[in-house]
Amino acid sequence: MENWEIEPGSRIPPIKVYPDKYAGQVVLITGAAQGIGEVASKLFVRQGATVIMVDVQEDKLQQVAAKIDAAQYGAELASSPAEKLEGKAEIRVCNAADEASVNSMVDDVVRTHGKIDVLIQLAAVYPFIPIVGHPGDSFKKVMDVNVMACFYLTKAVLPHMQEAGYGRIINTSSGTLQLPDPGLSAYVTSKAAVMGFTRSTAVEAGPGVTANIILPGLIRTPAVWKLHGREDGSHPLFDRLLQKQCVKRNGRPEDIAYTINFIASPEAQFITGQIFDCGGGATFH
Repeated sequence: MENWEIEPGSRIPPIKVYPDKYAGQVVLITGAAQGIGEVASKLFVRQGATVIMVDVQEDKLQQVAAKIDAAQYGAELASSPAEKLEGKAEIRVCNAADEASVNSMVDDVVRTHGKIDVLIQLAAVYPFIPIVGHPGDSFKKVMDVNVMACFYLTKAVLPHMQEAGYGRIINTSSGTLQLPDPGLSAYVTSKAAVMGFTRSTAVEAGPGVTANIILPGLIRTPAVWKLHGREDGSHPLFDRLLQKQCVKRNGRPEDIAYTINFIASPEAQFITGQIFDCGGGATFH
């Protein structure tokens, strides 16, 4: 771990991961080509799942899948270099904002594997455009990617989960609902819609199927770190959030992935329609 990943004064025990925890399960993750989606994909593979990595960025998907498959990557994923990974990753290139594309992709996955146990929706766009200058087409695109894609995927996957009597649907909202930044009106609006939709899904899901919301704070993925960086190398947004957080370190993609990992588990069978705020306690203030 790098210094920024460790809270000063903390002594966190190692996190235990069980290689067969998700053995036999099919986990579909959107936005899997980078950031939180990439890290979550690796974590589920590490625990025996067949992970269907979905994104529109085919090159990046292939790169992540190649890392998982490569022999040199086994030592990073496994608890020991000699451990055999039971899980595997497959890629599906899909525009989740297009209903026909989603239906075709889901049909292919079910035809190949017979089921989808877990749906994790991480794909999103977040343009910084002030309300007054925000073109309607651009605002609508954010709704298409962040909201309609969530609807299309849930609509396509839910019947298979209902038939199986088991399923986990995990959607992503955002800490910006409580601490919005200027220029994020479209993003914040879309994430509020996702929250309402997820709770509606929980009401309709049926026996054995849950739907919950992960609400990440500011997470230091390479893309987000670069996006919020200044020419002088400073990151004032991260610094400002760090002052608000109870946990005094930057958020890591792994923080979100491990939270998702719990929500996706059979242990979470009595939890549905809930919001899991994973932002270091920033929204307490």
